[in-house]
Amino acid sequence: MNLPFDAKRIGIHLALAAVTLFSLVALGWILLDSVIMPKVAHTGWEVVTVPDITGLDAEVAVGKLTEAGLEPLIDPERKSAGRMGPDLVALQRPAAKDSVKRGHVVRIWLSAGATTVPVPDLAGQDTTEATTHIQEAGLQIAATEWTSSSRAASGTILRTEPSAGTLLVRGSGLKLVVSTGPDPDSVGTSSDTTKSGNGPKVF
Repeated sequence: MNLPFDAKRIGIHLALAAVTLFSLVALGWILLDSVIMPKVAHTGWEVVTVPDITGLDAEVAVGKLTEAGLEPLIDPERKSAGRMGPDLVALQRPAAKDSVKRGHVVRIWLSAGATTVPVPDLAGQDTTEATTHIQEAGLQIAATEWTSSSRAASGTILRTEPSAGTLLVRGSGLKLVVSTGPDPDSVGTSSDTTKSGNGPKVF
């Protein structure tokens, strides 16, 4: 029987076919990369280099990208970027010096500012606790307004101005609106009434 010999010959033929197929694929890739794609780019797919816009003002960055034939897209999310000031380009994708097709979208993330911090949510806290959290956030109390409220006990923070979550430059002041408790003249109502004059002292 010649089965072993036939199996060996078939194996050799299969190996030669695999090598030939691999060579054709490699040759096709080289041809595509070195001949076809440059011709396509030359005839219609113009390639441009992404400029470096990091640290630029948003308006300047958009103009620079547009001038390069690219489409800028500012992402609503803000990025923390070391000591970089607010509203400057903190991150770009694709990165600077990347080669892309003309008209490609370049996404931009602006800086939230190195010295900006969010106003903490102080609603429901007492003045002592709120003062501690304000100081920890790097902010300070600029004013205090005392308001009667049937919904909150005396000395409880009702809200802040600006509201919680607002980004402020570190060291900025905010106003506390604090409850004096229910107004004796309007017990049973749910409205809040701002008191005139001086209320209890926060500090």
